[in-house]
Amino acid sequence: MQELKMHLKKMSELNYNLLMSNIIIHSKIDENDKQILLQCLQDRDRNYVRLNDNEQVYENIKKYLSLLRPLALPFENLVRVGG
Repeated sequence: MQELKMHLKKMSELNYNLLMSNIIIHSKIDENDKQILLQCLQDRDRNYVRLNDNEQVYENIKKYLSLLRPLALPFENLVRVGG
């Protein structure tokens, strides 16, 4: 049972890492910022992005998150709503 739990945890970490890597790679942010974010996802950091309280880092994170916001479209133009 412990081995199964460890395997599931590892798979979860790998899936998270793949998802975050794809989001970073395909986002429209500066290449240097992409490299920094991808380096933060390395295994030594246990697959979590570490945040720095630096003002420039904060502004870059705000720009990055603004890119992830969904488009504001009228519902009548949508074929499907939801997941």
